[in-house]
Amino acid sequence: MIMISTIRSCLTSCFGYKQEDEDDVDNEMWTNQIPKDILRFILHRLPRPEYLQLREVCPTWRTLIDTTSPASHQLLPWLLLDSDHLFFLKDGCFVTDHRKISTLVQSGRPRCVGSVQGWLIMHEYLDKNRYFFLNPITGGVTMLPSSPCMQKEKVVASSIPTRPEHCYVASLNLLYGRLAFCRLEDKSWTPIEAFESESENALEFRDVEIAAGKLYAATSSALEFLMVFDIKLSGGVPSYTAERLVVCYTDDVDGRTLTNRLYFPTWFLVKDSESHELFLLLRMANVAQVTEGFQVLKLEECNSSGGARWVEIGDLGSRVFFVTMVNNKCISSERGDGGCDD
Repeated sequence: MIMISTIRSCLTSCFGYKQEDEDDVDNEMWTNQIPKDILRFILHRLPRPEYLQLREVCPTWRTLIDTTSPASHQLLPWLLLDSDHLFFLKDGCFVTDHRKISTLVQSGRPRCVGSVQGWLIMHEYLDKNRYFFLNPITGGVTMLPSSPCMQKEKVVASSIPTRPEHCYVASLNLLYGRLAFCRLEDKSWTPIEAFESESENALEFRDVEIAAGKLYAATSSALEFLMVFDIKLSGGVPSYTAERLVVCYTDDVDGRTLTNRLYFPTWFLVKDSESHELFLLLRMANVAQVTEGFQVLKLEECNSSGGARWVEIGDLGSRVFFVTMVNNKCISSERGDGGCDD
């Protein structure tokens, strides 16, 4: 309330508003007398937490905030670093434009294993192996089913948890390449099984991403095919359908052979949330695991054959790719330094 009182006193001095009595406030709220462009100017100068808190003041402010585009510094965190990251920062933190480094409060030492539109997906592996969504700004939490402890995993979600009719979560065990999924109403995780075409050996997946509601999974043969899973979101027993998407590709791009045994590629699936395009980023490393370059391929549909093909992208334009073993992001630099939806 101190912040609101300060705003009110400043506006009183600027506009000469004077409160006559409490009845006047009840009959005509003082904020209604302030021009909307002035209120928007004030909102754009507030840090994100205070900006969100003002929604709870009254219906007038809630409507104004919901119809006003946030300023760049009010966007949700765009870079998350925890204590296990190569760039060690004590207790975990996230980086924003307004507050360059902010501490991520961690209870029971959960690990961030994914994110979607500003919500973090956490794994509290030291306490009941709990998974949950966490909004680092509002503190909101949505619980997910517990699972056998996996020390290394990547988790992706199709939507934020406040849209349960569109939300499912998929987990990739990075040690064994196994997949599982759950919906918000499920009590347990459902394994996803896929096998090699000429044998009964289970496929080992290297990376996953959700695009247009479908789960894409890449193996070490990602240049040749992707597995696409369509998760059933309606009620009832959890189920899915699987499709083997055959992908055409050029074996030699810019004079470099992708299958050259001198290189050891690492595969990253990256989604552009704005264009809904799916990319495959190859990190090329030598025997000493020193990175010697990257290649970026975009997935395009082949209308004639019904399959798809990888097309090399030589210029990312305004895009910037961030890739790790647990989270990959595509950010447009045209949106400024304030962050992104994810």
